[in-house]
Amino acid sequence: MDPRDKEQTADTPAPSVTAENAPPSATSHVKQSIETLPRQSVEHPEESKDGQAPQMAASETEERHPPMLKAEASVPGSIDAASIATSATPAPADVHEERPDDTEFIQHPVQDAQLAEEQELEPEDDDDSAIGSDTQSLTTTLTYKDGKYIFPNDEREADRLDLQHHLFQITFGNRLYFAPLGPVRRAIDIGTGTGIWAVDFADAHPEAEVIGVDLSPGQPTLVPPNLKFIIDDAEDLWIYDQTFDYIHARLMAGCFADWPGFFRQAYQNLEPGGWLELQDYGLPVKSADNTHLGTDLHRWGELLCHAARNLGRPMGSDASENYETWMRAAGFVDIEQRMFMWPSNSWPRDPYMKELGRWNQVNILEGLEGFCLALLTRGLGWTKMEVDVFVARVGRDLKDRRIHAYFPMPVTFGRKPFPGEVV
Repeated sequence: MDPRDKEQTADTPAPSVTAENAPPSATSHVKQSIETLPRQSVEHPEESKDGQAPQMAASETEERHPPMLKAEASVPGSIDAASIATSATPAPADVHEERPDDTEFIQHPVQDAQLAEEQELEPEDDDDSAIGSDTQSLTTTLTYKDGKYIFPNDEREADRLDLQHHLFQITFGNRLYFAPLGPVRRAIDIGTGTGIWAVDFADAHPEAEVIGVDLSPGQPTLVPPNLKFIIDDAEDLWIYDQTFDYIHARLMAGCFADWPGFFRQAYQNLEPGGWLELQDYGLPVKSADNTHLGTDLHRWGELLCHAARNLGRPMGSDASENYETWMRAAGFVDIEQRMFMWPSNSWPRDPYMKELGRWNQVNILEGLEGFCLALLTRGLGWTKMEVDVFVARVGRDLKDRRIHAYFPMPVTFGRKPFPGEVV
């Protein structure tokens, strides 16, 4: 171990689990690992002494990487979702009665480190990055209005969503949000999934009443006292008895048929001065050097978006690239959008982006079949055999480091103006 890694913020540090030493288990272990490990902050990876791939460690934060991303030699390894448990978010800090109106005041400490903002990355020349992917099916959970939700809904998918939350934490420097919130009395998480974001937000804001809404059950029962979960459809008329100071929605592209209607309802259910924030994804993938063009990985994104349009629920960039326009039409002001990126695998030279790409490769490979099955069969009329063949080809591209692709990850937020405010 590098001597620099010996300092730990926790009294009993969790073992460092990395892409090279993680056990060959699937996402079914991630939830238990996350719940049992102590909370700790996430550090950007640094080069190991033996020249192996950069590791994620729970220690003090590092200084920023320079804007032009440089490289190190890397030997790709095998990773799985259980390893993400070492990236668990830290325990909330002390509560203050008055908070400055900016995103730097967050109970979960914001890292003084590089964010995964969209940029031109320099690739490595090594194209050997194949990793394994477990495809075992687990127990499926029925949803409210079963059949309306087009993505997987089982234990394995729940574990992948928890992994994905920690991927967001790495991407955002441990931020839960970017909107410049003031005091929050009531907040709601639309499409809460496993509820992990809502739990973290409720921990960070114990004075706020927090609601998590989803079509599916499966949220935890041991939660902060200021948090409750509701099984409901956010496309229906919102009938909450009070308005909110903050509305959060993550990865909802593909879930709504009437996106302008969602923004109108969010506006109507916000307090004046309240914020709406969407953290989402773009499809198809992009690349700075056009190595994504003509690949099955690029075609995959185009086909999913085509299928979603046929089903009347725009997804990917068909939805997320219009958020600013729809927000403005609903009446929001002070609208901002910040662009982040998730590399398709470990192709970047920059150690931080390389590790982010490793986790994202696991994230996409674990959900790939489920992403495709409902959309391509219902939206494009494909057979199960056709889907299986195409999934295998897309999976091959996801492991190919010669394809320097990334997923755009936009964060868009806007404010409801005060009465009489000149905008």
